[in-house]
Amino acid sequence: MTKKEIAKDFFFKTVAPVCIAAFLFAMFKNVFTKDGVTDYFRVCLVCGIPFGIRRVYLWIIPRGSGWGFGGTLAVWAVNFIVGGLIGIVVLAWKLILAAWYLALTVYRITTYSKNIPAELPVMASGGTE
Repeated sequence: MTKKEIAKDFFFKTVAPVCIAAFLFAMFKNVFTKDGVTDYFRVCLVCGIPFGIRRVYLWIIPRGSGWGFGGTLAVWAVNFIVGGLIGIVVLAWKLILAAWYLALTVYRITTYSKNIPAELPVMASGGTE
């Protein structure tokens, strides 16, 4: 691997997920903190939705005339709750992988100079011998 590939892997697999999680936590801290007490279910929902909403493969779609506006809103709320719960598992996995890639990047950088192949000698005449 080149240093550019190592840096790209480090950014996309370590820095980006940690920054996104920290940004979501900081941005919505007032939503899930009440009187100085953190509601961890709301943390799971708010921070998990961006990671899990696209992984909800079975969307409940209200049909028929019996649902009404309240029923439709409730079904969409269930969809987002399921997406948040799936997302918090995905986010936890990404943060575990970020810690792994941090250690892997340190290893790759420290052993980088050992992996460079020796350059081939350049012929001065440019011809074949």
